Amino acid sequence: MVNTTYVEDEDREVRLEVLVEGDGEPVVLLPSAMRGAVDFGAIQRLLAEAGYRSFAVNPRGAGGSTPPPPEISLRDLADDVALVVEVLGGGYAHIVGHALGNIVVRATATYRPEVTATVSVMPCGGHSLDAHPVSDEVLAAFPRCHDETLSEDERLDALRLAFFARGNDPHSWLDGWWPTSTFGALTAQRPDEWWRAGSAPILIIQPLEDAMAPAEVGREVAVALGERATYVEIPNCGHAILPERPNAVTAHLVAFFRAHPLAQT
Repeated sequence: MVNTTYVEDEDREVRLEVLVEGDGEPVVLLPSAMRGAVDFGAIQRLLAEAGYRSFAVNPRGAGGSTPPPPEISLRDLADDVALVVEVLGGGYAHIVGHALGNIVVRATATYRPEVTATVSVMPCGGHSLDAHPVSDEVLAAFPRCHDETLSEDERLDALRLAFFARGNDPHSWLDGWWPTSTFGALTAQRPDEWWRAGSAPILIIQPLEDAMAPAEVGREVAVALGERATYVEIPNCGHAILPERPNAVTAHLVAFFRAHPLAQT
């Protein structure tokens, strides 16, 4: 059963809504740009069945979390993740990020290594768009996905183009958008500060039909990080890997967590 709770830091004037499920080693889950904690619903259920306690976070501006201030940095978002780990996760946790959430968890491992047991990302974005450009067609589709002035069919077409692999049903992402959430902060720190995710073990889960983060990006990061990195690929899914392949994602997460239990990390 999922329970909703809140963590607060009065000094930093932040209150975060967190969805909690299961028992066992703590796992903190960070969603993608303008998406919320409910995207992890299926994965939270599967993690609970596998013996883990998960905390899916609504970033600032999503759900019941406080809105972001005009200027916010990746360090601020890393402190938000650390707050959840410290208050709910016993001070040390596996940290998982989907899409742009992957940048937040890598920043957390960099700036707050004391709370980071392992890092898992899906996919490993935050790459140079000069080296691996996203097509103009996909970039144009992205804002159309959550534009409620458009018809449902127009939005579904945009979702198929930007987020979902061919043949996968995008209806689940018609809802759940939070356009005011905090991912505009991602340019506030240079990538060379955070892209290595500190020194934590890292799992890279790469969807093979991702229109925004091609497999070459994940493969290059895995090679650069060497023995720290575990790299896996999942076919038949795109950038919206959570609703597309929750069972496969969770299986890889659980295998990685079991290879890096908190007591030995």
